[in-house]
Amino acid sequence: MRRSVLIPLLAMLTIGFAHAEEQDLSVDADDDMIESELMQELEQTQGQDIETLQQAVDALELRNDLLDVLMQKETLTDGDLAIIQQLTEDIENALVKVEEEVGTMRERVSEVRASADSQGQEGIRESGREYLDRVRTLMQ
Repeated sequence: MRRSVLIPLLAMLTIGFAHAEEQDLSVDADDDMIESELMQELEQTQGQDIETLQQAVDALELRNDLLDVLMQKETLTDGDLAIIQQLTEDIENALVKVEEEVGTMRERVSEVRASADSQGQEGIRESGREYLDRVRTLMQ
């Protein structure tokens, strides 16, 4: 290759690399900001009991978002690993509540079906409403 062509080509590559590095830094800054916001939210909700399906869904959403951010990191620090341990413990607790609620939903649907078989309209309405309230929370 002639020098007159090689020098501009190298200059363009250098500019391209510098531009790529700037973009990478802004992506890292965005990720850091998202992680920081999620961590603040996590700290505010840390240690709260999960008593309702809505609380379980909210806990899963927040913790899954933060876990997703951490899973996208190329290298996990010791601090990241400690956060992941806490997140997964919280996720497991929320999933226990979801499983409990799904069991209740299954019971209510069975009651609705049994009431429909026996033409028990009051049982259909009561169990049907309870099931629908729970499943709507889960489906949000």
